[in-house]
Amino acid sequence: MWEVNRKENDNTSQNKEAFDLDTFVKSIDQRINERLAKLEEKLVNKEDLGLYGKLTMRELFTLQKKKALTEKLQTFYESDQSQMTVKELLTSTSNIALPTMVQSRALLELKSLVDARDLCMPATVPKGSGKTVDTQIITQPGFDEWTEGSALSAADPSLTKRTITMKAFGKVTQISDLLANTSAINFVEQMGRVHGSCVKNGIFKYVTVALSAAAGGSLSAASGTSLTFAEVATAIKNNANNGFQPDFIATSPANMWNAFTTSYDVKQFYSALIDLFTTGKIPKVLGLDWYADPYWDTVCPAGVKTLAYVGTKGVSAVWAGLQEEPIVEFYRVPTELSNYVITHMDGGSIGGVANSIQKITSQS
Repeated sequence: MWEVNRKENDNTSQNKEAFDLDTFVKSIDQRINERLAKLEEKLVNKEDLGLYGKLTMRELFTLQKKKALTEKLQTFYESDQSQMTVKELLTSTSNIALPTMVQSRALLELKSLVDARDLCMPATVPKGSGKTVDTQIITQPGFDEWTEGSALSAADPSLTKRTITMKAFGKVTQISDLLANTSAINFVEQMGRVHGSCVKNGIFKYVTVALSAAAGGSLSAASGTSLTFAEVATAIKNNANNGFQPDFIATSPANMWNAFTTSYDVKQFYSALIDLFTTGKIPKVLGLDWYADPYWDTVCPAGVKTLAYVGTKGVSAVWAGLQEEPIVEFYRVPTELSNYVITHMDGGSIGGVANSIQKITSQS
C-alpha cells in the first residue's frame, strides 16, 4: 500500500491530490478482493486451486458440477420427503424424487477420485449409429521438403480406423424389505455411492483394457514388483522420444504410494512432495497427473503384472458414450412383488496412438 506523507504546510491542491490517490488505491484493493471472493465461491474452496498446478477448464467444470450436486442433495435432505421411508416414497406422488437423488449421489461419486474419461479423447456418437462408432487415429507424420519452382506433392496422412463397441454396464439392486423400510436419506447416500462406484469401475476397466491393447512400448520395473520414479522417468523419456509429452499416469494406490515413499529422499522431489506429506493431497510429479484408482487390482490382477500406464490425455485413448451421465431408474416386477433400482450407461473405449503409451510391468 502506498503511503503519502502530508505536511501541515501543504497547500489545498496538494492535499486534494493525496486524497484522490488514496481513494484510487482503496478502490483497486476492493475490486481485487471482490474478484477473489467470487473465484473462491466458484471453486468451492480456495484449496482446490492447488499448490503445484493450475486447474484445467475440465477440472473447473468438475468442481462446479460437484458443488451443484452437493447443493441439490442438501436441498433434498432438508425437505419433507427425506423424512419418509423408501417404501413411502415409492408409493407416493413424490416417487420421482428418489431416482433423481440417487442419480445425483452416483454422479457425485463418479466425480470424486478417478474418472478415467478424463484421460480420453471424447468421440462423438452420431444419432442412429447404434452401439458402434468409428474414429480415426492419425499417426505421427514426418515433414516434407520442397524445391522452389517445383510443383508441390501432397500426401494423405496415415489414418487408422478404430471401431468402438459400446456396452451397457452398471448395477441393479433389488429393494428388499430391509431397504424398503430404510430412510430416504440413508438409501440415497448408500445406494448412490455404491452404484456410482460400480459405474466408475466399469469406465476404468474399459479405458485401461484399451490402453493395454494399444500400448506401443513396455518396460519392466527394475526392483521386480515395485513402481518407483526411475521407471516413471524412463517411460516419460520413451514417450518423449516418440514425439509425445505424457501428462498422466494410471496406477493403483499401492503402487503410487510405493513410488512416493520409496523416492522421497531424492532432493529434487522435496518441494513437490511437501504438500503430499503435510496434507495428503496427490501432487503433480514429473509433470504427470497421478490417477490412482482403487479398482486397479480388480482390472489388473497379479497375473497381469501391470504396474502403471503412462500416456497423454486426449491422445492415448478414446471414449464413446451414448450418455454423458449414468441413468437411474426404479422398476417393479409384479410377479415377484418386488422393486428394483438400476444405474446404467452405455459406453466403450479404444486405444489411441500406440507410441504415446508406455506400459510398466513387474518382472515376477
